[in-house]
Amino acid sequence: MPRRALQVAALIVIFTTSAISDSRFAASAADAKPDNPYLPRQGMSVEDLQALIEKMQEAPASIRSRPGHAEGMQVAAERILETDPKGALRRFALLVLLDSLHRQADLEENAEAEKQLAELAAKHASDDDKSVAKAAKFFALEQRVLKSDELSQEGLQKLLDALKAALDGQDLDAKHLRIASAAVHAINRLEDDKAAAKRLDEFGKLFANSAEPKLARYGGKLLAKSTSGDESKEIDWVGKPMEVAGTTADGIAFDIAQYKGKVVLVDFWATWCGPCRASLPGLKEIYSQRHKDGFEVVGVSLDRQLEDLAKFLEEDKLPWINLVGEQEGETMKFPIAEKYGIHAIPTTFLVDKDGKIAGYNLHGEELETMIENLLKK
Repeated sequence: MPRRALQVAALIVIFTTSAISDSRFAASAADAKPDNPYLPRQGMSVEDLQALIEKMQEAPASIRSRPGHAEGMQVAAERILETDPKGALRRFALLVLLDSLHRQADLEENAEAEKQLAELAAKHASDDDKSVAKAAKFFALEQRVLKSDELSQEGLQKLLDALKAALDGQDLDAKHLRIASAAVHAINRLEDDKAAAKRLDEFGKLFANSAEPKLARYGGKLLAKSTSGDESKEIDWVGKPMEVAGTTADGIAFDIAQYKGKVVLVDFWATWCGPCRASLPGLKEIYSQRHKDGFEVVGVSLDRQLEDLAKFLEEDKLPWINLVGEQEGETMKFPIAEKYGIHAIPTTFLVDKDGKIAGYNLHGEELETMIENLLKK
């Protein structure tokens, strides 16, 4: 059966915009890690810790997304919890702790934070405090969706049912971006094309109603695919030439034709896509092992905010080129993604030495085996 193409500076300075200038909140040089000025100073009272968290929550998004910001909130929340608070204060600290761990796991790819988040979510999923239990259940469910590759077809359907029930009627925001992309990754594993199209429609409607622009756009794309009526006309790309040309994140013109005679993996991804970032370590490993043999990777970023991509590439330093979209006025277009029907990411295409598509959305041993075989030809 043809595979689907649905795949689809100091603390006091940093917080000037939030009017924090109280020295009670500034971490001393001895207290803070050299690379994290957001940590609270030692000896702060519970009241000051809570005030610090609240000010950090009011910071602009550009500051909240900086490395170390979520860790500062995590440490402040943990110090409050060490005092064994009750009632509203306990609820406040636990919710902040869950959220800060989630931001580190998602935005910073912090494996230790991911582990702590999973443990904390499991521990408090049945908490007596309904708000804490609700948040913990969400993060526990997200962990299950992120590990959907381990499930059978029946298990996938049950998980998607549970996820839809959990999201239905909720106000979906930025924290749902990771679970959204993970959900579509799970849908792409469904072997029944009609069932997959139905799921894309269900989740597309949920995401499209979000007030979060990125999530709403994502949902709109899923709906466009599921309602286009083209599912019976899906293209089997194997054997067809792979045409990828555009501008790299460094502003250099690129055409995949220059890689003729090499085996190339074209990876459609975005910095806001959790599963995309989660796949990068494995892809880096394959690249380091096979690059000398003639293996290349071309990233095709679907980021609309190029500063997000630039920041990510500066910190992560991917060893391959990454193409960006085309700016048309205030709109970012992605002609390559449109050409290949990319409505969900991550999506990958493996290209042989002749420039033809040998397979797409391959994973694990299947991907490594095909790369090895293509390199031998």
